[in-house]
Amino acid sequence: MQMNPPPTATFLFCIESGILESQTLLAIECLRQFGGSQAQAPVLAVTPRRGPSLTLFTYRRFDELGVRYIREDQRNSSEWFTYMNKGLAAKLGDELAKTEQVIWLDSDVLVVSSPEPLLLQPNEDFACGAINKNVGSTGPEDPFDAYWRALADAYQTSVDNLPWVVTQRDNQRVRLRLHSGVYSFRRGRGIGARFVNDLETMLGSRVAFSRKLPQPGDDVALAFSVAELKLRWRNLSQLCNYQMAPSSPSYSRDEARQAHILHYHHTLSSESGSDWFLNELRTFRPDVAAWLKPRLPLNRRAGGLLRLAERRLLRMVRSNHRRKHEAQCRFMVHE
Repeated sequence: MQMNPPPTATFLFCIESGILESQTLLAIECLRQFGGSQAQAPVLAVTPRRGPSLTLFTYRRFDELGVRYIREDQRNSSEWFTYMNKGLAAKLGDELAKTEQVIWLDSDVLVVSSPEPLLLQPNEDFACGAINKNVGSTGPEDPFDAYWRALADAYQTSVDNLPWVVTQRDNQRVRLRLHSGVYSFRRGRGIGARFVNDLETMLGSRVAFSRKLPQPGDDVALAFSVAELKLRWRNLSQLCNYQMAPSSPSYSRDEARQAHILHYHHTLSSESGSDWFLNELRTFRPDVAAWLKPRLPLNRRAGGLLRLAERRLLRMVRSNHRRKHEAQCRFMVHE
């Protein structure tokens, strides 16, 4: 009797009460349905900060889908920062997964074909896409470079230690600028703990990008983590994190039909967004559209009134912490 080889990678999700429940369940169901060689890969879902419990429906679906769920409040003082969740979840994934590799997926994605490009080669520690410049810097003459230099000072390193990368969408050479909605890492290299530490350093430095966008996200800290650990990394194809939303200026049906993973952001939370997405999807993946239709739009208010009230209270408390933090920040880009 032929034995199946052990799985190479664990898919990692961060989940909390509310819309993330609907999104995460949909993402895992889609992986199981359309993930090809990775359809039955281990899945780990974690809740790394305080908040209402998940619904019984979510727990039941996790059991049916073979998901390992861990709820472990990391008691991080920066839990008010939404993207700290991603670092804390990566740390738990690094510690708790039983495979050599971990694949992080934002909850608002759909795996529509076998995501084998996410699997790391023996000479790789990390893979993540550098899709466009956005808040990145092309070098000393770039008006955004002051932000990156100030952060490098906070990390007690030189900004020149960040590797250069050519972005896939706009073909610009920038200091390492990642898009962390989808990425892979090799366990045992310390990326999880370093990611959390670098997020804490970023926030503790009070270095902010601009008043309109004080903290661009977790991607900036992740870039420094990759550089500091000297990870062997690969620029992951944008087809593994393809932006598909009405507001995506670069969206193309011809490109989308080649994608392994579609990143829909908030599109599937409304009737109008769901209709747009399904109409587009029918033109190049009618099978996925037919499977998806009865599941839309996603439920934004999972868990009833008590959980809803608790989520609102936590948002108020965290927003207050965020405002206090931003009042103490140094804004490096003046727009």
